[in-house]
Amino acid sequence: MIAVDKFHMERERTRKRPRLAWDVAPPSVSEAQRALPVPGDEEFERKHVSPPKRDDDREGHYVFNLGENLTPRYKILSKMGEGTFGRVLECWDRQTREYVAIKVVRSIRKYRDAAMLEIDVLQQLAKNNRGSSRCVQIRNWFDYRSHVCIVFERLGPSLFDFLKRNKYCPFPVDLVREFGRQLLESVAYMHELRLIHTDLKPENILLVSSEYVKLPSYKRVSSDETQFRCLPKSSAIKLIDFGSTTYDNQNHSSIVSTRHYRAPEIILGGSIVSDS
Repeated sequence: MIAVDKFHMERERTRKRPRLAWDVAPPSVSEAQRALPVPGDEEFERKHVSPPKRDDDREGHYVFNLGENLTPRYKILSKMGEGTFGRVLECWDRQTREYVAIKVVRSIRKYRDAAMLEIDVLQQLAKNNRGSSRCVQIRNWFDYRSHVCIVFERLGPSLFDFLKRNKYCPFPVDLVREFGRQLLESVAYMHELRLIHTDLKPENILLVSSEYVKLPSYKRVSSDETQFRCLPKSSAIKLIDFGSTTYDNQNHSSIVSTRHYRAPEIILGGSIVSDS
């Protein structure tokens, strides 16, 4: 009996806490998560009604209230973001029973046209995907009240948003290196398909998981107070926003990329030979 207890004590001593690593795979959507109930969801499933039709706002954005349906299939849970193109809504997919992100494009012709081009690119990326493209996956798309709606897998925050929430505390060098490796993989995959993204920036690079760890920082506010910084649990990222993507055999606009991230050679009028 004493020998058995001693054996268990030795095993407890050698057990180590898991080490934080940047190559940890992102958590997959488990069956339990897919089956998570959404408050009030049963009522909406019974009714299967769409909200009363409203006019869009002055800029052509879709006007909504949280808890409403976006077609009988999707329930709006929150607004995840907003941009020039439109808004991204977090929704509950009643058919697949999972959370999704839906890009609701403004009801303006040029944005609708750009959205249809993006859908074409996304479908090409999905069709040729070998499982490691690092590009966001399209689930579905539909036209709802003059708004093109693109359904995506739900991901975590963008690198920009993560930095912003973390008071712009920089990522560790080894984590930046891992981000860079994955980004180059996604760009290489697009180039194999003769596609050029043209708008690479931290806002268009999303963490796959929202989970993070809180660690003490080396900087201290005072001798009695320790600062903390947040780091993502997983280094997995995915590239998004293919609305500006072009084919390398097309005529390209002389102005590509967001101004603040625009490469000097593009500003000087050079041709697009690689992603900006």
